[in-house]
Amino acid sequence: MLNLNDREWKTFFLTELFPVIQRGKRLKLENHVPGDIPYVSSSALCNGVDNFIANTEKVRIFSNCISLVNSGSVGSSFYEPFAFVASDHVTHLKNKRYNKYHYLFIASIMNRLSQKYNFNREINDNRISREKIMLPINADGNLDLDFMEQYIKERESQLVQKCKDYIGEISQSGGRCQTLNR
Repeated sequence: MLNLNDREWKTFFLTELFPVIQRGKRLKLENHVPGDIPYVSSSALCNGVDNFIANTEKVRIFSNCISLVNSGSVGSSFYEPFAFVASDHVTHLKNKRYNKYHYLFIASIMNRLSQKYNFNREINDNRISREKIMLPINADGNLDLDFMEQYIKERESQLVQKCKDYIGEISQSGGRCQTLNR
């Protein structure tokens, strides 16, 4: 089993990690057209999705990236595998080299930014350009993408197994859960 303490860690500027950093655009609530495109805004819940809209003009649509909440639930970070419309309260960060596992690992680290920022001290473009996070590096001193991917895959496999065990327990007990503390 992989351990986070088995690696050297190094500080990286977000601008080093993500060649594409762009804020969403303002879209007033009264201009939302009901639809099926996720609208990501300042919520810390449900990957930041707080509506589904059909707007495609004068908006910014992103996908396969990290969304970083700038105001509201400041510092919340999510991997967004789907196409979404980003509000002006969200910045998208993208690197074409990264896959979902890299994004999940990095987003979990970026969530610590919520401890540094708050409603009165929001994340703006200037602060993002100065923001740094620590990530594991390989023997060459480069970002260890292989480790990050394998680490997240292990955790994903553990969670899937835990869910399967829980479902099996419920089905064997006739719908009653025997274990309260999970």
